[in-house]
Amino acid sequence: MLYLAKDNNELISHCRCDNAMVTFPPQADCPWCGCGWLFTCMECRKAFTFARAVETNESLESLAAQDIGKREGSPPKPEEIRGWVEAMKELLQGVQLGKQYVVLDGRFIPTDQQALDFDGWHASHRLTFIPQIAALSDPSVLHDILTNEEYWQSHRLGDFAPSALGKAAVRDRKRWWEFWK
Repeated sequence: MLYLAKDNNELISHCRCDNAMVTFPPQADCPWCGCGWLFTCMECRKAFTFARAVETNESLESLAAQDIGKREGSPPKPEEIRGWVEAMKELLQGVQLGKQYVVLDGRFIPTDQQALDFDGWHASHRLTFIPQIAALSDPSVLHDILTNEEYWQSHRLGDFAPSALGKAAVRDRKRWWEFWK
């Protein structure tokens, strides 16, 4: 099965785990804090920027149990596992072995993609570049886009907050998040 694991420590990487598998994107209502554009390690729960598609022998159900169990501190309920697996299958759709990815506003994006044009969980993104890639050579992109609350709010689709799930900003992602309630 294909899954995403930390690729390197470039740009931002607080995770030092050898085999850092990504968590389900933990985006809150403040995506500029990093939750909207950084991966999180399933083991140490620390952030990193770049992941690579790898083969794993673990099932999505097993990875879901690990992720949810670490986050909650207790064994997950079967419906939580089912919801996580359904959502992760959709996120992983189109992921290709060996390719590098970043996460942005609820999407796994290949780093060789030329531009962005999508509505995410929080905002609408229309960029001629991948911000994390651009930030490697131009650190101002971190300040101007990724960590910039004004950028995120000025492109906001509607009210987004964990307590407002299912409303306009996450209209097509509602079922992904039902299990997080």
